[in-house]
Amino acid sequence: MERVDLILKSNNIFTGLSNSTISGHVVIKGNKLVEVGSVDVGKYESEEVLDCGDKLIVPGFIDAHVHYFMGAISSSEHICTEISSSRSEEECLRIMKRYADDHPKRKRIIGIGWSLANWKDGPLPTKHSLDSIISDRPVYLIAADVHTFWLNSKALEESRITDEWTPRSGSIGKFDDGEFNGLLFEPDAFAPAMSKVMDLDAEIKKKAHKAFLSHINSWGVTTISDMSADDYNETTYQNYSIIKEMEAERSLTCRINLYSKLEAYTDFSEANRLQTVYASDKLRLGGVKGFIDGVTSTYTGLLIEPYTDKPETCGIGVPNFEQEIYEKSIIAANKAGLSVRLHCIADGSVRMALDIFEKSLMLNGNCGITNTIEHIENIHPSDIPRFAELGVIPSMQPYHLTLDLNEKISRIGKERCRWEWPHKTILESGGKLAFGTDYPVVDFNPFLTIHSAVTRLDDSNKPTGINPEECISLAEAIRCYTKNAAKAYNRNDIGVLKKGKLADVVVIDRNLFDINPHEIKNASVELTIMDGKIVYRA
Repeated sequence: MERVDLILKSNNIFTGLSNSTISGHVVIKGNKLVEVGSVDVGKYESEEVLDCGDKLIVPGFIDAHVHYFMGAISSSEHICTEISSSRSEEECLRIMKRYADDHPKRKRIIGIGWSLANWKDGPLPTKHSLDSIISDRPVYLIAADVHTFWLNSKALEESRITDEWTPRSGSIGKFDDGEFNGLLFEPDAFAPAMSKVMDLDAEIKKKAHKAFLSHINSWGVTTISDMSADDYNETTYQNYSIIKEMEAERSLTCRINLYSKLEAYTDFSEANRLQTVYASDKLRLGGVKGFIDGVTSTYTGLLIEPYTDKPETCGIGVPNFEQEIYEKSIIAANKAGLSVRLHCIADGSVRMALDIFEKSLMLNGNCGITNTIEHIENIHPSDIPRFAELGVIPSMQPYHLTLDLNEKISRIGKERCRWEWPHKTILESGGKLAFGTDYPVVDFNPFLTIHSAVTRLDDSNKPTGINPEECISLAEAIRCYTKNAAKAYNRNDIGVLKKGKLADVVVIDRNLFDINPHEIKNASVELTIMDGKIVYRA
């Protein structure tokens, strides 16, 4: 009789290898799956046997796009997240004033989640309104899409935002007279402010990481990433070393794939060195990340044709770098064996990314790595088949359609909105669509994402967008969140329930295949297993 560690029994096991569920067992020994399906359990002696009845067993959810380090701090007590519910600038200010009063000893006041879409597309705020409520301490407020920072005067001063400093990309907001207005657009421009937000003691960070990982596991998520594209500096190395220490302490309960900076580099020897340092099943440098454009909400998304409500531009300040710079960096990265992940919100940036990936494929051949395009909130239909042709993974976040609140109808018009978040068409064209949340933009709850992809409805089951024909099946949605997402991370050891794969398994409190799709969003996780260990039990 063979000794194993855990046996799960269920009438509904979704392995990811077909479109339906099977009845049987999942047998785990160490960190591997020994058998899945019809099993003679009599030949095993197990530490624990769990009968899950009709509850659904699936592979561990793989979130294809996470900003882990930012997320860990955002989910901690050090940042106010209540402003995500604000419906106006005035309400946001009231929340932050109350938060500041409740934390008189904080040297900085930080918040995340304000959104013009929630403010009925009102005007952008400025430092003056923040100065009116908090003038004695720096205030850093991060937009929900994490592409715009809103600072008060003290924060501008602390971050050393001056006329002598010019970001390589993005922009610094100014009033008509040239005075800084407190707004910083896109990563390079708000990098000095982000460094202040992340300026916490290592032990405080580690405590935040552990709490954050517990939260992630509670949603059945077993693999994530840090997609912030941090530069090769001491702050980045400290962040990386903290989670490497956690791995050594066996407190890393999620697989983390790191992505360092792409832009303007052609020598990736340091990224290759980091690949040798971070190269385990739980913690690895997966490649490099770049940003071609910003977001359509502030007109920094790069369109092929002009904005409908701002016809004088196809995107303000984008692409972030000239196409030639991206080409040199991407071709060099692929040649160095590094997969490249590119932030592309709008159709112009998506086309540019596909063109460059095509050129890299011609010059480098198939290097055995997978490149991805992140977000793809709208795309020209002629570019959709190119994902399958080039082997590029479209990495998308379905719940962002709910967050968008139909804002793109005014930004790009109904004709182009037919091709916003076109999940079904991408799958039908052969694209290996991967799903994620872009946390902290969206929480880790996979059932909101799956519900959005399967129904194209919001949390109240009201239609989102104008293209309901882009709904996909439940089986497809789960595969996008497991098998396909694993491919986005260049991993074939996770993502399906099959003998020999790593034992990342989730038990859901109901069989999603046997309920009204409208109810998917109400599901919850009962058990999360990562690397053969139970890391969450409801």
